[in-house]
Amino acid sequence: MAAQKLNLLHILLFLSTAACLYYVLWENRQRTIAFRKHFRSSWFAIFTVLLLIFFRAGMKQPVWPVGSALAVGLVIGGAYGFSLKLRVDRSWSIPRPPGGRYATWVAILLAVAVAVEIAGAAIGPEARIWRFYATLAALGCAGVLVGRSIAIAFRVWRMIG
Repeated sequence: MAAQKLNLLHILLFLSTAACLYYVLWENRQRTIAFRKHFRSSWFAIFTVLLLIFFRAGMKQPVWPVGSALAVGLVIGGAYGFSLKLRVDRSWSIPRPPGGRYATWVAILLAVAVAVEIAGAAIGPEARIWRFYATLAALGCAGVLVGRSIAIAFRVWRMIG
């Protein structure tokens, strides 16, 4: 089982999670965010999700909990994205809504879950259950980030069109 030990994909997993966290922090520092730049953290979250799903498939674990965690995260993030007070300025930028720092905590939780996955891979088969739960948490967090971005994009698209 190649997914039982550390490999180069864990480096990609770490880098994509770090990039996701960086862009979430970058979004919080900006007063306005260009529409395209709003999706940077979500793209890296999606890449993280794909790598984690690949690891679970390599370990021959059931897929339905993974899909369920991702679906729950997408619903929660979508509900949050639709409930934000949102406006678009003349340059098609999105002024950052107040109280948007929850995404930072979600990205930090995603990074912690990925750290548990990487540490579990270094430990070996004894940490298999911790890796599974960390994957569920990471997929939920990534789903929240992606769902939020999709909801905001849908709302901006409706404002424009």
